[in-house]
Amino acid sequence: MTKTFRAGFIAILGRPNVGKSTLLNRIIGKKISITSPKPQTTRHRLLGISTTEEYQMIFVDTPGVHLGSKRYINQVMNKTAANALMGVDVTLLMITSEGWKEEDRYALKLAQQDNTNLILLINKIDKLKNKNQLLPLIESSSLLHDFKAIIPLSASDGNNVQTLMDVLPEYLPESPLLFPEGQTTDKGARFIISETIREKLFRQLHNEIPYALAVEIQQLEMAESLIRVDAIVWVEKDSQKGIIIGKKGEKLRTVGTLAREELESYFERKVFLQLWVKVRENWSDDAVMLRSIGYIEEE
Repeated sequence: MTKTFRAGFIAILGRPNVGKSTLLNRIIGKKISITSPKPQTTRHRLLGISTTEEYQMIFVDTPGVHLGSKRYINQVMNKTAANALMGVDVTLLMITSEGWKEEDRYALKLAQQDNTNLILLINKIDKLKNKNQLLPLIESSSLLHDFKAIIPLSASDGNNVQTLMDVLPEYLPESPLLFPEGQTTDKGARFIISETIREKLFRQLHNEIPYALAVEIQQLEMAESLIRVDAIVWVEKDSQKGIIIGKKGEKLRTVGTLAREELESYFERKVFLQLWVKVRENWSDDAVMLRSIGYIEEE
């Protein structure tokens, strides 16, 4: 007897830097969401699609939920995360093996507002020297909410991720395919390119520039054998511009080289990439600017 096909949406929610994007990339089997050790790397809602003969799981990666949202971009990111919960079939609330933080509890409150199946993921168990530490955390977590399941795992090395994948289908409705078979994300080339550049900037700049940069694709030409990209890196101060460019342009060239190499591997064709750095004061508090570079989704 043929099994019923199931398909549905699964939101991944949590505070910054708990490993949401790493988990999504692990599940999909390719890099579709950028990662870095810095909080708030993810700024957009992003779909990752996993399809088998029996199900199609559409994972919704969200910006990290955080408190103390002073800048407008932070408020936009929190709203994006909250909106991503609307209409999903399952919410995966992710914390780390360090235990509950204030922002974790805030994320739980957000998740509890929606009538959905809620599963708790305890990530980064590979960091624990003694796995027995998990038992009291699981017990205390079960008192906070009646979770459908509590699953300890490691998104970075894949430990116990298959347990999650085995549990999820029972919470998805019977449904035909919602996306074409073989499609792994809802984002196009422009988004993938801008996010790849931004990731390389985050990883190269360390703590020199916090989160005052954005990437805007000015021109994109995609041919069968070559992709041409002109992109602007926006910053808020002249001093930040100098740091990104680096001595004799060395830093920016490194970012461009790393981004180009990854994009050539992703798209399987040559990439010609040109980067410019420009200053626009307080862009992260400017609604018009945020909308123009894609951080504010149209209602």
